[in-house]
Amino acid sequence: MATPPDRTYYAVLGLSRNATAKQVKDAYRRAARSTHPDAGGSAEEFHDVAVAYETLSDPERRRRYDHGLGGSPAAHEPTAASSPSRSSVPSPDRAADDEAFQRPAVYEPPFSPAQPPVIPLTLAGSQIHGTARQPGFFKRLGSGSGSRFDGERRTAALLEHRFLPGFPAARLVNGLRFGDDTGTEAGHAVLAGYRLAVVDSMLAPPGNYRWDGRALRHNGRIAGDVRITESVRRVQDLFPECNVQAWLVLHRGEGNPFEPIVDYPPTLDKSALTSVHVANPGTLLRELKKFLGGGPQPYVVQLPVLGRLLQYAER
Repeated sequence: MATPPDRTYYAVLGLSRNATAKQVKDAYRRAARSTHPDAGGSAEEFHDVAVAYETLSDPERRRRYDHGLGGSPAAHEPTAASSPSRSSVPSPDRAADDEAFQRPAVYEPPFSPAQPPVIPLTLAGSQIHGTARQPGFFKRLGSGSGSRFDGERRTAALLEHRFLPGFPAARLVNGLRFGDDTGTEAGHAVLAGYRLAVVDSMLAPPGNYRWDGRALRHNGRIAGDVRITESVRRVQDLFPECNVQAWLVLHRGEGNPFEPIVDYPPTLDKSALTSVHVANPGTLLRELKKFLGGGPQPYVVQLPVLGRLLQYAER
């Protein structure tokens, strides 16, 4: 179905160009809930909503975007006939933000002696929270516990030593349990700005791996129970203001970090927000930096989001 060429980020969120920051955030939360694939929406609609929010929530990007639109705010009011089109929405200039993730951390909301932070400073300032899950925890989850336990220890060390030092505002939360009837859990979450990566782990025996978006196959056979698909949907429901993506990292011994190779069918859309990425450790580091560092204000620690995330961490 063709879409009109004048669809703007404001129209995607149902806003006028003079909308306040709070109105932008409120509109995003409503749109994220209604367009989420689990609520009857589509991955493309949800993607457009997330991209619109990432631009309009950042004052500098919003200024550049408005400049590119030109005209007066009244000329860009949303219309009922408009439909989202990822290709027709102008893209913000990202060149100035290429190294933004390397900037010192900035805390939101700001705090002072007269206005304490929303979470204790010892938590706000730490890049690592929670602990990797222990073998006793995995016994409650069924088969494959040893593989997942060892894999999560390696992932925690990989993120701590190879990722966090170059990304001051990133916050790693290990051992997530959601404590509800869904039974969902996740090994790790990494937060930067309003982007949130969910990461699970497995040890990878030698052989060929293939991921079709639903099942992981090793030498043609199903390779364990990949639960991260349910986990990322649960995290998106709990944090509708965040752009959430998921990775399953396969660890292959202590050698080449770019092993094993994971094949994808040509028809699989790896850009869909509801998809799970399966990667080796080297690819994980590269893709996490691209995802988290490419968001608006990746140097910002969103304290309310971090505080809520910590509620689900293993102590």
